[in-house]
Amino acid sequence: MTAFVVEPVFTQLQVIAFVGFLLFGVAVQFFFSPRRREVMGSAKFALASAVIATPGIAGVTLVRGAYRAGYLAEGRGFLEANLRSMIWMSGFIFLSQLAVRFLPPMSWLSRDLANAGRAVWGARLNRWMGRA
Repeated sequence: MTAFVVEPVFTQLQVIAFVGFLLFGVAVQFFFSPRRREVMGSAKFALASAVIATPGIAGVTLVRGAYRAGYLAEGRGFLEANLRSMIWMSGFIFLSQLAVRFLPPMSWLSRDLANAGRAVWGARLNRWMGRA
């Protein structure tokens, strides 16, 4: 019981929560970012938003939940299971965000979303400064 590595326990509720949070996050981005959506196109914008949101949501719902359940099933205490699962979650989020930012084709989508945001804010600032 002294080992740090434990077998994660994935449940159907974790997958449902992941899909629900991801869909909610993408829907909020989709409906409240009409200018970026207009610059990129609806499908590409939704895909880019999903790719960027996935590491954080998957880290919290899938990885942390599975390792927390694994530690609890192994007989660890509530606080210890939560703290140890946070380490796994943090490592997963860090590595998967690196993958999203630097590995194609995910990096192309994240770059395009950032460029669309810059274009929208550039146009907005030009309009505010009277340069439009």
